[in-house]
This record gives sequence, structure tokens and C-alpha cells, in this order.
Amino acid sequence: MNLQLFEKSLERDCVTIRHNPEDKMIWNQWRGNISSGPLREAMIFACDFTITHEVELILADFTFMLPPSLQDQTWIARNAADILQHSKLSRVANVMGSDIFQQISIETIYEIAFRTPLPCESRDFLSTGDALEWLFSTE
Repeated sequence: MNLQLFEKSLERDCVTIRHNPEDKMIWNQWRGNISSGPLREAMIFACDFTITHEVELILADFTFMLPPSLQDQTWIARNAADILQHSKLSRVANVMGSDIFQQISIETIYEIAFRTPLPCESRDFLSTGDALEWLFSTE
């Protein structure tokens, strides 16, 4: 992936969000054990940014993120779904870490979020390469 095509939109200890306007894509890299306040603030920023910049593709890298609390999972799912149901998103690719608890927490977020009709398809991957291939495939 050519990082020169991406502009940093947000840089925090817990997350870096980059935007590629040409491909209408954002790339979120989440990391560490993120407390509720910074996690929720960053998620709202990412959702609002997605709406404002008419983002269609998201690469969400959770490889180095520890699982959020169940309260945060539920909050993220409900609030993100409320915002993103009005977006132009078509695909979200999640790059997962090897921690089974992290994988379950991300799955839980999507299970709750997809109770709200969302305009996008979401898939989980173990590698960034596979995630990017799917994001840009025409299938």
C-alpha cells in the first residue's frame, strides 16, 4: 500500500486514521488497551469523517488493539451504526489480530451494529494484503 496516497486525519496514542481521497478510503490503525473516553471519541471522529468525506472503503486494522470492554463494544456498535447508516460506505475490511478475545469483541460489535440497516458489507481478514485485495475487487 502506498502511504503517500494517504493523508493523516487523526493521530492519537491509540489510533491513526489516514485518508486517501482518490480512492474514497480511510485506513484506521487501532492499538493498545484503549480506555472508554479516547476510544469513543476516536470512533465518533472516524464515523463523522466517513460521512463528511463520502468514504466508501474502510481498512480497519485491529492487529495491535486489545479487546474493548463489553460496554464499549455495545456503545460503539449502536453509535457507529446510527451515524454510518447514512453513509456511502460499501465495504469495510477488518484486519484481526491473533487474540481470540479481540476477534470475538470485533464480531460482537458488528453483530450489534448490523441490527441497523447499513449500506456496507464487512469481512474479517488476517492480513492487510488479503483485506486490500477484497476492498478493491469487483466481485
